[in-house]
Amino acid sequence: MGQGLRLTGRFYSYISSEVDFLAAIPQLANAPELALDLEFDDNRYTYGLNLCLVQVATRQQCFLIDPFTIKNLEPLWELIDNPAIIKIIHSSTNDILLLKKLGCRPRGVFDTEIAARLLNYQRTSYANILQVLFNIEVDKTNQVSNWNTRPLSDAQLAYAATDVLHLHELKDVLWQELLNLERQEWLAEECRLLEDLEIKEQSDRHLKLKGSERLTYFQQHLLKQLFLFRNQLAQKTNRPPAMVIANETLVALALQPVSDFRSWQATKGLMGQLKENQTFREYRQVLDAAEQEAEDLQLTHQRPFRPRRPEPLISNDESVVRRQKIQVVQSHIAQAVGDNVVNMILPAAMINEYAEGKPLEYKKEYARQVIEQTAADLHITL
Repeated sequence: MGQGLRLTGRFYSYISSEVDFLAAIPQLANAPELALDLEFDDNRYTYGLNLCLVQVATRQQCFLIDPFTIKNLEPLWELIDNPAIIKIIHSSTNDILLLKKLGCRPRGVFDTEIAARLLNYQRTSYANILQVLFNIEVDKTNQVSNWNTRPLSDAQLAYAATDVLHLHELKDVLWQELLNLERQEWLAEECRLLEDLEIKEQSDRHLKLKGSERLTYFQQHLLKQLFLFRNQLAQKTNRPPAMVIANETLVALALQPVSDFRSWQATKGLMGQLKENQTFREYRQVLDAAEQEAEDLQLTHQRPFRPRRPEPLISNDESVVRRQKIQVVQSHIAQAVGDNVVNMILPAAMINEYAEGKPLEYKKEYARQVIEQTAADLHITL
């Protein structure tokens, strides 16, 4: 039985059984457009990046699908993969990356946040856009609530449903505005770039911790092994790593290792249940092995040198001229399409690279056309 949602007059159904899930799939498969959103936890309440809820809606019905009780979501992933079905998502980057991690490769994406930016809306969050276009107030209280808990509260379910129940109407309005300005191909290209996003695994995440720049090469190796050790503890206890051992504590343990149990017990930033002898012994084993590896690798006790800035490709005078030219083009584009849109066509990083003597590299065909046409109209050679 679906529950009603105030302001829309429509219903949402919480789907927590395989039978109900499989019954919903044909309804979703017959819809030409699906509104989609995910609730997930990224090391806020539990270990790792975890899908907690899938919200998907046709124009008639909304389903809140529980991935904790429905283990095989492949029938839904097939619909999301299908480019013939439009997926309406607001600010889709994180959703797309998580879906890819789960083996789903979304196609046919219509990102309403990107559409709003291309239309030069000043504030493009979901709540702001609904307020501007429909005078709808969205209660964001449950946005950062713990979506790992069960049962989910009625307030959480209502919030989750709200995230998709307005997307069809929002898409309709934005699409018409894009057509009026002939920017529909701009959105299509932006959404294709989003669909092609890939997860980038970082091998040096330990060096992103604040304070790691103070460490020597030797200590950085210790930190790397302690970082992996912390992840193991976090996974075992199902806690976010920074709650198990605080980031600053992890760096401190590499900078000044603890050598005795009493000092370990006095260490701030350790989760209480880790302050026992067994974990201390494990810490020392990891540290001793890391120190031996660092010695075998002949890692020095010197801090890494910061690399020198590369020699400029062009003279300073030529750089000033190039920056002035590209900024004139940027200014005219801004006048034509809006201050927010120009940042998608000719962002600051692109201007800086051009001013440094590098050629313009276009990742977007529509941006290339706008920039080159504007430069031609101004009789500027880039």
